[in-house]
Amino acid sequence: MLFRASFVDNSRGRGGFSRACTPGRGTGVPRGDTYYIGGAPASSHIPIAFIVCVTGTSSGRIVSVNASFLSGIPFPVWFAIGCVVVLLLNHYVKQAAARAKGAVPAPRDVRKAGKEKDWNKLNEHHTPKVIGSIASLSTSVDAQLLAPAMPHALCNGEYLNSFGASNAKSLSVMLRNDWDITDRASLLRQIYDLLRLGHRAKFEKIRQASLKIPAANTPVNPGFSPDRWRQMRRFIMNDRGSQTIDFTAWDLLRAASLTRAGEALGWITRDEAVDTLALINHGLRTTYSSWKEIWEAFAVGRWLWLNEEGKEMASSDLHDQNRKEILTSPTGIWTRIPWDGTYPSPRYLLLDASPESFQLNPMSRFEWENAPVWERELDNESQKRMPHHDN
Repeated sequence: MLFRASFVDNSRGRGGFSRACTPGRGTGVPRGDTYYIGGAPASSHIPIAFIVCVTGTSSGRIVSVNASFLSGIPFPVWFAIGCVVVLLLNHYVKQAAARAKGAVPAPRDVRKAGKEKDWNKLNEHHTPKVIGSIASLSTSVDAQLLAPAMPHALCNGEYLNSFGASNAKSLSVMLRNDWDITDRASLLRQIYDLLRLGHRAKFEKIRQASLKIPAANTPVNPGFSPDRWRQMRRFIMNDRGSQTIDFTAWDLLRAASLTRAGEALGWITRDEAVDTLALINHGLRTTYSSWKEIWEAFAVGRWLWLNEEGKEMASSDLHDQNRKEILTSPTGIWTRIPWDGTYPSPRYLLLDASPESFQLNPMSRFEWENAPVWERELDNESQKRMPHHDN
């Protein structure tokens, strides 16, 4: 069948299927019948009607639009169409440019939830800044060292593969307000605390206390504060795999960000920063088996620390889902950094600063028996630097 669509003046047509016979001229196509689709409008206010010519053919179906319809479209309509086309092109060009820089399209669940606009804003907020090409991250020594600091560098708009800070004043204000860090001594004390105990020790105590409570009892708070009971219920119900997560990444990635910040502000030397980052990389690589595993531990640790519910939790989850995709997707930033890449062997220069900045805290016998290798090594180096140690 051959379908020919055309637009004709129908100011005098009537309702129903108005018939206007139109033969196929000079084409060898059998004569067909043309019908108005729907009622032929009687009002002269609608001068154009859509008609379809139906004729038989053995070659298939063809649809054509009469050029008179296009010529009848007013200029303002064409202008509006042009503006829409330009906006769409601009949108897709921007998306393509953002993806080339490391941004990722909204996953299906995000689109389904109607959060694509929020996702795109997060893409802009987390656009990776890299010196050189993203591909060069695979061979960059600085990228290897700074990888644990990248989740926070994304949020702060810093170059991922280079030391330094774009806004030292803002950075110092953040350290003072969020960490109570104001100088070299308070910085080193906080980094050492994250390496030595951090939140993971606290989370472990809460986890052990939680697992003593049967899951059937979770509807009733036995007397804990609301915030603490919320955390305990999450452990009891094993939300997000919290019963078995190793929270080391939550502490070490924050220690890496503080190390980077301290170097940028001149509170520690580049040599001290590189050595501390080497220690952090060593701790992560001996605790986990992949960047994705590091991210999951970090994200669950952050979720427990925030201890949010409802809209606040959903907003934080979307924020971290975006960071996760930018870091660990098949074309992500962390994905480009070899897991087995090389970094310097740590010399524990942080511990050498202990007399001026903080007090070393050696492990107890119980802690030693349950500690991972990297923590035992840190403790051994601490023992060597304590006054009572026999060299």
